[in-house]
Amino acid sequence: MIGIVEHKGGRGRRPRVERRGLMGLSCLWTEIPVNERLRDKARLRRVRRGAEELVRAGVRRVLTAAEFSDWSELKGAGLRPVETETFCQMLAAPLALAALGVLGRPPERAAVLLRGASVGPALIRAAEQLCPRVRDLAVDAGAEGEELAAWLRAEFGAAVRPPETTGADVVLCFGPGEPAGRIVFRLYGPKPDLAGFFPAPQGLNLPGGLDRLPLLALLWETGRISKEGLKILPPNTKLLT
Repeated sequence: MIGIVEHKGGRGRRPRVERRGLMGLSCLWTEIPVNERLRDKARLRRVRRGAEELVRAGVRRVLTAAEFSDWSELKGAGLRPVETETFCQMLAAPLALAALGVLGRPPERAAVLLRGASVGPALIRAAEQLCPRVRDLAVDAGAEGEELAAWLRAEFGAAVRPPETTGADVVLCFGPGEPAGRIVFRLYGPKPDLAGFFPAPQGLNLPGGLDRLPLLALLWETGRISKEGLKILPPNTKLLT
């Protein structure tokens, strides 16, 4: 069960909790009554009360608006956000190709750097998808990265170069670091940085008011959308709701 928490104008002091559907998902929707005259302590008390009701109902993960300011109360009650790291890393190759399109660099003339503290499944998948398409691929992931590069050369006969020799057009980061590239994607942590790019489901409008990346991650996780049904929008694209 997924919870949804939002600030909502109106009368009353108690949060309003009801079951609603959201794009095929059953959710417990919690509206926290707030207004401009409400003191911060009172607002936080109401948020905490709503969070505790969700926890008692068995909810552990929640969606909110992107600008929701009271996550400390939700986490204090035992709630957590929907994780987006796995979803974003799954999209590593499409993100890189979309970035090359914005740069005006055909993949066969472009260089992409994959960086991580180690070689994990997501980095390997991105390497396999990009290696046949880009001119130069570099892997910066320690000794494991060197082993992966050797395997890619043998498997694809492609130019997999040491990272220090590649001036990367696009960098895909699967862990912390300070890589240089014209466009850098940081695909890790609680809030991945997609450099302004955004995945959007084709032929499907998302409801307004909710942080779109966690919502998409949840829809993908539950099989409501697929990787093939997503397109990568460039920065500054107006999103429809």
